[in-house]
Amino acid sequence: MSLRERVFPLKTPADVDAFLENHELAAIFKASTTDKTLEAMQCVQKYLEPRPDVAIGIIRIPEDRPASNHVEARTGIQHQSPQLILFRQARPLFDLDNWKINPDHLEPLLLQSLPVHVGKPVRNPAVVGLQVYMDLLDRFLNGQLSEERFQWGYLDQLKKEAGWRSEEDFALLNSLFPNPDGRAFTPGKVVALEFQAQLAGQAEPLLERAKRFRNQVAQYQAAKEEASP
Repeated sequence: MSLRERVFPLKTPADVDAFLENHELAAIFKASTTDKTLEAMQCVQKYLEPRPDVAIGIIRIPEDRPASNHVEARTGIQHQSPQLILFRQARPLFDLDNWKINPDHLEPLLLQSLPVHVGKPVRNPAVVGLQVYMDLLDRFLNGQLSEERFQWGYLDQLKKEAGWRSEEDFALLNSLFPNPDGRAFTPGKVVALEFQAQLAGQAEPLLERAKRFRNQVAQYQAAKEEASP
């Protein structure tokens, strides 16, 4: 099981509350774009990799500042970035900031704070596999969704996940529609580009592409599951 399968993006105060209330053990990492953040995240990944029972929430700064402010209000821990806070039953156990997120500080705190026995693995359903996209494709192919509703549903879902899907996942999911903007896309622009391509006869009908694409997604997901420990 890869670490990314238990990562939850936290963008709003409601996200933070649900994340903490739904997980016995949880770590919140506030990430900016500095070199400090990169080094800190590598350290966090190394020491939390062996603990699949710890859910990991990511707050990106400055984009997700409302979530960060809520963590500060809820815990009384002053905001820093990067910052790591470990929780048990929604209560903070410790926090480390900036350059203190290093092996010398983190390892002993985790040994002191985490239960000796590893608990049940945490999985983020939105990250593990691509079932939500398979469901949308099936509903479209079965006539339960119109082409317009399918486009918006699919692209809205991908937009929500664009920041934390793996490169491989995103490349596959992004390949169904014309999107020159990568992860920074807007659903409305992609829908407009699809309409223009169809109108000009430059694109295969979406229904035909979706049939073929569903098989690609199924094969990709099966290969991922087979490769998982």
